[in-house]
Amino acid sequence: WLTGRRFKTRGFISDGDYLPMDLTPATLEDVDYICHLQRIEANREDALGFLPKSVYEREVRSHSTVLIARENDDEVGFVYATHNRHGITTVQQVGVQDDARRLEIGTALVEASVKENDFLVKLRCRKGLPSVSFWESQGFDIVDLVESGRRGPVYRFQKIVGGLWM
Repeated sequence: WLTGRRFKTRGFISDGDYLPMDLTPATLEDVDYICHLQRIEANREDALGFLPKSVYEREVRSHSTVLIARENDDEVGFVYATHNRHGITTVQQVGVQDDARRLEIGTALVEASVKENDFLVKLRCRKGLPSVSFWESQGFDIVDLVESGRRGPVYRFQKIVGGLWM
């Protein structure tokens, strides 16, 4: 559904101006950037869960929802989301470079990853991460706290985005 689509949006800059930003479906060339951003984040306490390069290559080849955010032709973030036939988008992973955070790039990526007829967006996020407050600020509700191995408990978030509940 994303093949050939290009999203034009604006990222926020603190002085009230907006920065033009492109959101495009990822290509195989973008997979190296995604893996690079994952490696940078993997060394931090608030690390992304690491997905192998082969997962992203497979998803890009099958035209799944893997989007890249670019500012001034430089990659600044990505989102990987899956969809089911029941109208549910699951955000598998979102990553935004440190120097591009708080510019509404993550917000734009998540919004662009939701299909037009979907009614629910859900995701998982480890308890105690700074991203918990990001998801809450985006209107996501915590629906459960699940114990999850050595990395600690994980919140399950969801947000209704359409359907009869709107």
